[in-house]
Amino acid sequence: MSSSDSSRSGPTPSSDDRQDRPAVARTVESAGVGRALGVLMALVPCDSRTARRILTDAATTLDVTVEEIAGAAAALLRGDTPPQPPTAVVESAVRVAIDRSLTVAGTTSSPLLPNPRVLREHLARFRDLRRHTFSAPDDPALRACYDDAAYTLCVLLGRRHLHQALTAAEQLIAAHRLTGPRPTAVPQA
Repeated sequence: MSSSDSSRSGPTPSSDDRQDRPAVARTVESAGVGRALGVLMALVPCDSRTARRILTDAATTLDVTVEEIAGAAAALLRGDTPPQPPTAVVESAVRVAIDRSLTVAGTTSSPLLPNPRVLREHLARFRDLRRHTFSAPDDPALRACYDDAAYTLCVLLGRRHLHQALTAAEQLIAAHRLTGPRPTAVPQA
């Protein structure tokens, strides 16, 4: 050991320990916030980052903490009856934050349109995860899968926001149903 090593007091964390701490800190959230995130993700629809922004905007508007508004937001959106029902001011703040998140102007890239079959498969997977997330909004692993599926749709369709990607996916699938694949010529016997 060198003299510089002996002058340190106590154990020093390895670089692996330091890298783990922020991830743990980011995943620690109250059950109420996790539930509200899951409900917002399933109903708006949006990714977890946008859901967190909605909660933060509503909390900032009312000058309360995110934890305080999370329970009210989840109860309001799911139609649950909490012990203390949300006031009209809370409801208004949550709805305004949702509206603001949906009207964010996003630039679109020129997507290379996916095969309609592939798009339908990804959309079906997303819808399934959306249903499950609404049923179990407390499940962080399920929310992570939902985020992955949402990201995939956004990338496939060249959109920055999930709501825009879903709208584009529905339009492409509907257009494909109208035009359909061209019938192949069948030789006459």
